[in-house]
Amino acid sequence: MRKTISIMMMALLGITFAKAQIANGFYHIQNEYSGRYISISDNNPSNYSINVQAGTVNTTGIRTYLDYDRVVTSPSCVLYIKSAGGNQYDIMGQGTSLYAITGNRYINLTPSGSGYVASGSAAGFTLTLSDLTNLSYKEGWLNNNSSLTRVWKIKPINTTDEYVAIQPTVKTDDGYWWGTIYAGFSFKLASSGMKAYYVTEAGYEGFKLREVTTEVIPDSTPVIVRCSSGEPVNCKIEPVSGAFTHPTDNILDGVFCCIMIQKNRNAKPYNPASMRVIGVSNGKLAFVKAPDDYLIDHNYLPANRAYLPVFTTASDVMLEGGNMNAGTGIETVQAEEETKEGIYSLTGVRLPDGVTPSAGIYIKNGKKVVIK
Repeated sequence: MRKTISIMMMALLGITFAKAQIANGFYHIQNEYSGRYISISDNNPSNYSINVQAGTVNTTGIRTYLDYDRVVTSPSCVLYIKSAGGNQYDIMGQGTSLYAITGNRYINLTPSGSGYVASGSAAGFTLTLSDLTNLSYKEGWLNNNSSLTRVWKIKPINTTDEYVAIQPTVKTDDGYWWGTIYAGFSFKLASSGMKAYYVTEAGYEGFKLREVTTEVIPDSTPVIVRCSSGEPVNCKIEPVSGAFTHPTDNILDGVFCCIMIQKNRNAKPYNPASMRVIGVSNGKLAFVKAPDDYLIDHNYLPANRAYLPVFTTASDVMLEGGNMNAGTGIETVQAEEETKEGIYSLTGVRLPDGVTPSAGIYIKNGKKVVIK
């Protein structure tokens, strides 16, 4: 009886039992009050300015999404949490991390109720990262120090209820659905009937595909994915950590971000003279000039999608196995041998140039190194 009364008194006083430290891994992060999920929609650290006089940080590039279908098909919502000791963590995604964005500062995740309060310190002040309080917004962004929206649920990603998926965009006459993805994390195909491909050569009216035969598709590898269904729930992928070999003959390219708000502009304009996007022609898989409904604001490539770079001589429609050398002077885009330079975490996230990594194991210019 005394034990029961003690527990009740602790609850009334707001005392909670300590949660276990968050294990390193891939997560979705959902706000307890608004229900929206965090997305790193802008991966440019220079866009996250700190105003020392006002005691504020521009965090509008970290968006929050309510629509779960959008969350599961947005690689920007796949976040890798890595412990830095105690309540300090780095949160990685989209080829960057909050450590890099905030000028080499870790985020504090402090247990609170059913979740965690996220906070950070800079230039002598501390801010709590909160979501917008307006529940009518399907898309919000982080603001500072709201008591209503300061608690976040850390939800491990799996292949059942908290999953990640491809969003197919075209269907060919053989019944298959196709989509592209360019993600900052490595992944496996997790649903039946899925296959991944990339392009090794392209010119004039055609291109050549090569199937990915490795179990894991490395981070920052633009690929085309074939699915047996147009529903994301049947097109799941599974994020995995580690360093994997990148194909050297892939000529596809991709973009991480498409955000055009005033302080976080980070988008790639579409150039119809040098780019083709996935499409269908006469029921067959093709690369085509982008239709208007494919582009964002009629002019920008959508985030986390792959595209095909081409020469100006390329046809408006390019078919798999089509003629790549029609006539004299027609140029063909071919892959060149490349070395993946730079410093990467073991999850495949590239550290920004000039950033001094904390102690740990990294991949530097393709080789594993230990930084003490």
